[in-house]
Amino acid sequence: MPPRSIEEWFYYKLLSSPGFHRFVRKVYRKVNGIKEDPFTDQSTAFQYLYKPTPRQKFKALRLLFWDEMRSTFGFRRRLGDRFKKD
Repeated sequence: MPPRSIEEWFYYKLLSSPGFHRFVRKVYRKVNGIKEDPFTDQSTAFQYLYKPTPRQKFKALRLLFWDEMRSTFGFRRRLGDRFKKD
């Protein structure tokens, strides 16, 4: 169900943000006097992986869709040479 207002949308975006959860975790530790674990806030390789934008994802979907439509109607695929064939 889509959000009913802009405030609700901001609320969902904030709760799904990893940065917000890191901030809350740090404040919680300081308030309760909990020693920080040095391994919890380390950067991982996942942060440096390629993350396509929604526009790039849409463009790839569009290319694959039209290539599939071409092959369905008997035309030659345009993207066939870009993928490995085992």
